[in-house]
Amino acid sequence: MRTRLLHLATIPLLCTSLALAGVSVADDLDEREALAMAVTDELFATLSSALQDAVEEGGPENAIGVCRDIAPQLKSELSRETGWRITRVGTRVRNPLLGSADAWEQQVLQQFQESLDDGAALQDLRHSERVDEPDGQTFRFMRAIGTQEACLACHGTRETRHADTFKVLGELYPHDRAVDYELGDLRGAFSVTMPEHGE
Repeated sequence: MRTRLLHLATIPLLCTSLALAGVSVADDLDEREALAMAVTDELFATLSSALQDAVEEGGPENAIGVCRDIAPQLKSELSRETGWRITRVGTRVRNPLLGSADAWEQQVLQQFQESLDDGAALQDLRHSERVDEPDGQTFRFMRAIGTQEACLACHGTRETRHADTFKVLGELYPHDRAVDYELGDLRGAFSVTMPEHGE
């Protein structure tokens, strides 16, 4: 996948600039949110490009490998480069080992859903705050992930899921819960945790 490899090559440069910027803004919530937005923008763009390439090369079932293999690789790479915890969590998960929300993330996802129910635009849903944790204070950030048309082949209802992906996913994830979404539903969120000290 040429696009994916191109994006992977840009990640260390992005992370270096973000980490350097973070040194001078350790106490600025707005600046930290801007850094989190930038890194999740990069993750979203890279995943979207890889998924598009995969579908063009082998159909919707070919995209499964991107979410299963490439997404964790990208998140791990970004986390190593920045020193932050960068991940995706779901409202319903396909792989509990990778996509399950912790208590704080569950609360924010619930707030996102309530805001969405009240008419908020999904693309505007994000939340950041400083949180006291056992290892000290951390900055935490989440931004919503919505269900787009391309997502329905793997995450939609039985009627909208692609037949081949339905078969493959059933074999790979017999307890899959990340299904039955409709267009525009809240499907999860990007989640970023930055330690207050240790950039």
